Amino acid sequence: MILIITGVLISFRPGEPIATLKCKSESGRTNFTAELPSCSYLEKAELSIDGAKLAFSSDDKSNIIFDPGNKVFVIFLESKSNEPKTQKFIKFWALPSSFKKVKSDKGPGTEFHNTYEFHAKLYATEPRKTSESNTKTIELICTLDYEL
Repeated sequence: MILIITGVLISFRPGEPIATLKCKSESGRTNFTAELPSCSYLEKAELSIDGAKLAFSSDDKSNIIFDPGNKVFVIFLESKSNEPKTQKFIKFWALPSSFKKVKSDKGPGTEFHNTYEFHAKLYATEPRKTSESNTKTIELICTLDYEL
């Protein structure tokens, strides 16, 4: 019982900024979404290509670099499992030349709401049933909402 409560406390941090990432390919066939508390760790993410999905949760491995001043945003996700049949990954990186802040609102106290728009590239385990084990590199159009 104590472990369950500890797990809940670790994944829920009141007053923590939440970043919501939404990306779509130009064709609309590929979607990538992620929830990134403090823009530093993964809560959940989902890649969908032609309706086939690849999901990640806070239990999976994640590395996230977010440095908006230098136009750097990188996400690397990998399944916790090392089993070849269930192993999955996502490599995601923003294209710095396209990275821009389109909204910046300050609220009372430390509250804020920033919105960024940019193009990104993604390479991942292929979620569709094909002969390829990984996707080709896919360009996405993204919006990142970051708020407290």
